[in-house]
Amino acid sequence: MAGKPQKKAARKKVKPSGPAPCAVLWGLDPSSEKGAAVRGVLREMGVVARTALPERLGDAAGAFARLPGFRPAPVPYVGPEPECTEFVLLCGLSDAQVNEFLARSREAGCVVGPKALLNKVNRAWPLAQLIDAVAAEHAANA
Repeated sequence: MAGKPQKKAARKKVKPSGPAPCAVLWGLDPSSEKGAAVRGVLREMGVVARTALPERLGDAAGAFARLPGFRPAPVPYVGPEPECTEFVLLCGLSDAQVNEFLARSREAGCVVGPKALLNKVNRAWPLAQLIDAVAAEHAANA
């Protein structure tokens, strides 16, 4: 085999990964017992927790998830805050991860009522509108 050139290993094309899975939290202050517990569950799962601040409620849900093409609103939100006191938006989680989050939340005693999954329909909605819509649906089904 001396004298034969070695073939270079073929390079595999790697598909760029999407944004990291995250959870957008509204009304779950990190210093509160429930807020800390929810963040602990997410941290154990390797999911980034992002706190939605009142001035960012006008941002599209996709901006919180850092989806390509979505940016924070150019001006701070000045509308009314949602009446919903707590909300979780799960972004980029698989079905298994969603089920794991729900089970771990129950075990830790930190179940959040209104919650949603980011999808193609709601990713362009301002977060305040999404929170209100999900809270209304949650109340109607209660």
